[in-house]
Amino acid sequence: MKKMKIVEIALLVISVVVFIIAFVGIKNIDSPMLNMYLGWVYILMACALIATLAFPLANAFKNKKSLIKLLVLIAAVVVIFGGAYLIAPGSPVEMNNEVPVSQFKFADTALYIVYLFVAGAFVALLWSGLRKAIKK
Repeated sequence: MKKMKIVEIALLVISVVVFIIAFVGIKNIDSPMLNMYLGWVYILMACALIATLAFPLANAFKNKKSLIKLLVLIAAVVVIFGGAYLIAPGSPVEMNNEVPVSQFKFADTALYIVYLFVAGAFVALLWSGLRKAIKK
């Protein structure tokens, strides 16, 4: 457990240093500091994704019921992301620099996923309040 705390503190310190360097060094969109900053963000996202997947997978193999729940959850996430990708228009926007159409499609997909999760959170909030009111 102590090793995890050291890793957390190290990642936090590195992130703060990279943020300060990027904040001071990024003058325009073509700055090499921006690429360094985005690279660090990608590394942190990969660490979060690996941790998010590794811990449930480790626990899932202890119990058959939890493994089935995990597989259903993974299938639901794949369906949600796939559906959002299929309905995302990916319409190009007029910009000064050249951007591949695939990035527009990815951005639209991400927006649709965020909209869906915000709507789901709102419905869950309403449902929990309504359920509490009905029980009383």
